[in-house]
Amino acid sequence: MIENKIKNPVPTNIITGFLGVGKTTAIRNLLSNKPNEEHWAVLVNEFGEIGIDGNLFSDRTGSQSDITISQVPGGCMCCSNGLPFQMALSVLLAKSKPDRLLIEPTGLGHPIEVLSMLSRNYYREVLDIYATLSLVDARKVTDSRYTSNDTFNQQL
Repeated sequence: MIENKIKNPVPTNIITGFLGVGKTTAIRNLLSNKPNEEHWAVLVNEFGEIGIDGNLFSDRTGSQSDITISQVPGGCMCCSNGLPFQMALSVLLAKSKPDRLLIEPTGLGHPIEVLSMLSRNYYREVLDIYATLSLVDARKVTDSRYTSNDTFNQQL
């Protein structure tokens, strides 16, 4: 079973926020301050079929074996029963055995559903959910185009 292959439980942070708020930039900053002796993993959810955000980490992981990046393309990781997400997460944990896991849902992701999925029995034994960081562009908080969006409000 996978539980025997990974370090349990893995400290996990979810970095969420609406499209273009700077989630990838924030994660890159966290990675640049990672303790040298730790191995971290990042699971990036791409809304489209082609991973863009995951490629932004390539310079950070190209020469380092202490960071593993995995992508879940093709929509919100919590939709469609989350099977692609669950598979990608299980493989990432089993292969990289990280000391910390960072999860970046798509900017259109529903944080409540992501947290709900990660709170299931299996993941409760494998992951230790730490702070969920929800990044917000303060300029958008009073813009009705954003404040009328359910996902934006969930992320707030």
